[in-house]
Amino acid sequence: MWQATLRRAVLNGPALVTIAAIGILSIMDGVIKYVAATHGTGQIAMLRYAVGALAAGAVFAACRTPLPGRSMLRPHLWRSVLVSITALTFFYSLSVLQLAVALALSFTSPLFIALFAALFLGERPGKSILLALGLGFAGVLVVLWNELDMGAGGSLANGPGIAAALVAAVTYALAMVTLKSRAARDPIPTIVLLQNAFACVLVTPLGAWQWVPVSGGELGLFVLIGVLGTAGHLCMAWAYGRADASRLGVFEYTAFLWALVIGLVAFSEIPSPSTLAGAALIAGGALIASRRSRLREAEVEVGP
Repeated sequence: MWQATLRRAVLNGPALVTIAAIGILSIMDGVIKYVAATHGTGQIAMLRYAVGALAAGAVFAACRTPLPGRSMLRPHLWRSVLVSITALTFFYSLSVLQLAVALALSFTSPLFIALFAALFLGERPGKSILLALGLGFAGVLVVLWNELDMGAGGSLANGPGIAAALVAAVTYALAMVTLKSRAARDPIPTIVLLQNAFACVLVTPLGAWQWVPVSGGELGLFVLIGVLGTAGHLCMAWAYGRADASRLGVFEYTAFLWALVIGLVAFSEIPSPSTLAGAALIAGGALIASRRSRLREAEVEVGP
C-alpha cells in the first residue's frame, strides 16, 4: 500500500506544485492591480523583474548553480521575449479590467498550451485532459456571459484591454511550452534567473519612459511583487520539468478560484451566481486532470 501512496504522491506532486505556483502568482496579480492605479505598465514590469532577478540571483548563488553556458542563453532570451510580452499585455489588462474578467480571459491559455504542446513537443492529450479543458473553457464562458455583457455596459466595451488579455494568453502558452522544453535540460535556478534578468533588460526602456517616483510603501509592494513572481516561477519550472505541459496547463483555471478570494478580500468584489457556477466547472476540470499524469522529457527544442 505504501508503494501506491508514494506513486500517487509522485504523480500528483507537479499538479500540487503548479496549483501552489498559480496561487502565488495570483496574489502577485492582485498586488499589481493595486499599484497599477498610480504606475504605468512598463514601470511595474521593470521593477517586478529587477527585484525578481535579485531574488533569483540569491537562489542561484545559494544553490551553487554552475554558470550557464553560451548555448543556454539564446533559448532563454527567446523565452524572455515571450515572458516580457505576456507581462506587459497582462499587466495592462489588469489595469483596465476587473481582476476576475482579466483572469477569465487569460484562461484561454490552457487551450493554447495543449495546442502548442502537441505541435512542438509531440504530446497527445488523453480524453481526460480534453474533457478537463472543455469543462474549464465552459466555466470561463459562463463567467464571461455575465461579466462581459455589452448590452449592460460590460467590459467588452474595453477592446484594448480584452485584446491585451488574449495576446497575453497566447504568449504565456508559448512561454510555458518553451519552459517544458528547457526544464528537463537546465537547472531550475538558471531558468528563473535568466528569465528575470533578460525580461528586466527588455522592458527597461519602456519602464524608464513611464517612470514616476516610488514611495517607501510602494517600494515594499514592488519588492513583494518581485519575490512572489520569482517564487511562483521556481515552482512552475520544477513542475513543468516533471509532467506534460498539456496536463499542467489545465490547472491555470484554478487561478480563478484564487481570484475569487483575492477579489473579495482586497477589492470587496462579491462574485455573482454565474461566476460561482463557472468556478465550479473550472474546479471540476482541474480535478479530472489531476487523476492521471505521464512523466516524460521534452525531446525537442522550442524557439529560434
